[in-house]
Amino acid sequence: MITETYRGVMDMLEYKKILVPVEGSPKGELALKKAIFVAKRNHAHLDILTVIQSSRFLDVYGHMGSNMDYVEVSLRRAKEYVEDLKDQIKRKYDFEDVEVYVEAGDPKAIIATEMPEKLGTDLIMMGATGLNAFQRAMIGSVADYVTRVALMDVLLVRTELDNLPYSK
Repeated sequence: MITETYRGVMDMLEYKKILVPVEGSPKGELALKKAIFVAKRNHAHLDILTVIQSSRFLDVYGHMGSNMDYVEVSLRRAKEYVEDLKDQIKRKYDFEDVEVYVEAGDPKAIIATEMPEKLGTDLIMMGATGLNAFQRAMIGSVADYVTRVALMDVLLVRTELDNLPYSK
């Protein structure tokens, strides 16, 4: 009985679709590096996502107004960023099973529910919050939200590649 339970648990731990949200921070890129190793070990597919928070571009009346050019530039830069990450992963880590996505909207909802549902994600790996205590109290972190709402496993990366505490 223990052996059957153990095999069942081991099957569950074979993640096949890993989602990694990145935003250009060192913690986000550290989470991506760890996710690459997890994906390789599990022969899993890796999805890299960056989300442009569209509410940042609205004026006080809730309209996009003259900010549309800035939105387009931001989306183009975000796409270049994740495409560059994809190329680096293929070249540096010899890992080909990777796709990239750029979305605009609420990062919390997109990372916790929308993209995982769309992509069939079974593990989200992301950097722990970079917010200070005041910012977390005022707006809450995306990582906190994702860990509470996501329906799949969420791994918050807090340590370096060799699992030593993260240092700035």
